[in-house]
Amino acid sequence: MNEPSVFHQMENWGYYMLKPHRHSLGYAELLVAIREIPTGMHFDPELIRLRLQDEDGAANWATFGLRSPFWGGRHVCPGLVILRDRVDKRVEFFVFGGSLEAASVSGETVYALRSPAPILALTEPPGSIPDQLASETEMMMGKLDARWGLNDEGFAQRLAQVDTLQFYLASLYSILARYKHSQALRETFHDLYDALLAERLRLMEAGQWPATPLGLDELLAPD
Repeated sequence: MNEPSVFHQMENWGYYMLKPHRHSLGYAELLVAIREIPTGMHFDPELIRLRLQDEDGAANWATFGLRSPFWGGRHVCPGLVILRDRVDKRVEFFVFGGSLEAASVSGETVYALRSPAPILALTEPPGSIPDQLASETEMMMGKLDARWGLNDEGFAQRLAQVDTLQFYLASLYSILARYKHSQALRETFHDLYDALLAERLRLMEAGQWPATPLGLDELLAPD
């Protein structure tokens, strides 16, 4: 992380999001500033909580604050990203994977979460297209976790090892396939369906959509 520029960029923000292009469903980068003294001018995060690949190669929850930066980059696993302030107000995101870096100066640490797949900003109350995409993906993840039975460690390792972009593509493919076979879903969630069709077309035009896509059930299936 380029420390002087990122701290200058974040001096007036508690967190900041960067879009890869105007039609993206989410963001390519999330910057989070945790300060010893809150500004009181905006949402001031105190902690960031997310799933990271641990030293055993499994997806596990980790929480970082002002004085808990790490060395180098860390691999971020699919799931929620939770920012929390001193009065327990929360801002949440959903990631399909990515990387996390940290940089510190006196009294401040900035975390940079980056991903080749959209980082989805969740709203309260939920209802936006990013909310619906995150909810659909989490629902599929929960069902696939159940297929691993008592082997929680096996699922956690699979989740940590999956490629971020491949996980995103598999999620889109699985949701679109389910909606294709259900007129009720297409009519009820037509905005989401149309958005995902447009996203698939964009990925095809960019040469990123595979000729034979994998579904999420194949990607995360038990051995």
